[in-house]
Amino acid sequence: MLVLSCGIAMAGCGGDDGGESAPATVPATTVAVATTSVATTAGATTSRQPDPFVAEQVVAGDQHVCALTSDGTAYCWGYNRQGQLGDGTNTDRKVPTPVAGSTKFARLATGRYFTCGLTSAGATWCWGDNSAGQLGNGTTGAGSDSTNKNAPGLVQGNVVLQSIVTGQLHVCGVTAAGAAYCWGAYPSGQLGNASGQDQTAPGRSAAALTLKSLALGGDNHTCGLTADGTAWCWGNNTFGQLGDGKKSNASQREPSTVTGGQKFTTLALGRTHTCGLIADGSAYCWGSNTQGQLGDGTVDERLAPVRAAPSLKFASLTAGDSQTCGVTSDGAAHCWGNNGFGQLGAGTAGGQQTAPVAVTGGIKFASVSGGEEFTCGVGTDRTVYCWGSNRAGWLGDGTDVQRATPTKVKKP
Repeated sequence: MLVLSCGIAMAGCGGDDGGESAPATVPATTVAVATTSVATTAGATTSRQPDPFVAEQVVAGDQHVCALTSDGTAYCWGYNRQGQLGDGTNTDRKVPTPVAGSTKFARLATGRYFTCGLTSAGATWCWGDNSAGQLGNGTTGAGSDSTNKNAPGLVQGNVVLQSIVTGQLHVCGVTAAGAAYCWGAYPSGQLGNASGQDQTAPGRSAAALTLKSLALGGDNHTCGLTADGTAWCWGNNTFGQLGDGKKSNASQREPSTVTGGQKFTTLALGRTHTCGLIADGSAYCWGSNTQGQLGDGTVDERLAPVRAAPSLKFASLTAGDSQTCGVTSDGAAHCWGNNGFGQLGAGTAGGQQTAPVAVTGGIKFASVSGGEEFTCGVGTDRTVYCWGSNRAGWLGDGTDVQRATPTKVKKP
């Protein structure tokens, strides 16, 4: 399930949400805001808007969201059964809740049911689900929740990283020298090494490459860029998400070059699709396209990059489960793909869009981040917004009401 913008996000699967049906959509065409009733001195009540939550970065996981404030404090909200909110509990939260401890972070990344944070000194901390060793603390639940952690724990190995990204069940990072390290789930080769099994601490990945960056998101695949803008991917390629012109159910641990000759400035990974930007702001996507998430006007699977949203140029991109969003240089957000819960932010819910639709409300965004059934973004004024499904409080507005337009996240 950041990013080109801030993350990405991640892909993925539903949690134990009890199979409840989604609440009714709010068919607004402006920014939706949950209101609070306040008693007056005359005994009457009046409605006021809650104070908005402001942050520097927001990253959407499958079923939770985390944000980083200007002083390095991490806040999370949404689904918390595996401890992915890091507040020391396993209680779902409908508004931002501070992560336990005093650690200050420089960047955050959210996986399926876990979260990791990177400090300015390059130390990595993770919390939540550890079923595949993705917390990097030397233990694994081997598919169970026996080693889950509901508060941050330091990743082993003393590897100093410059950046981190998360997939559904794995984590990767890059050092200042361009060396990649990964840990967590291995089944599809997404760790990029020959271990053949899940890893509970950082191990060298894609050792033949010197990388300048890795892409946030993905289900069971990983992608990165070398200094010349060449994109390399490894892991699952069932839907052609590696972009090498073919697809296969076999695990692919060796990085392959994305075909087409494009030189990318950044990449974003969805659950089973991949997108990237080139220097002029043109977007290209490849992989699964069942919901129109490639933005080429079709629902045809693509094994190599195709031009997405050809009428637009972007400053950043994010890929959610089966939706993609981009922010233009003037801060306008556009989304395409699955809109079953209003996650495209266009004022309606249902169906799919194979071409970009504008996110309503006139908000100027600094970045956006796609989750499984919802999307979040940070405005240029640092106000945090979310929209789409809200079954576990994912929108952070204190309610469980589904929203088809951007809703201000409530200040804790």
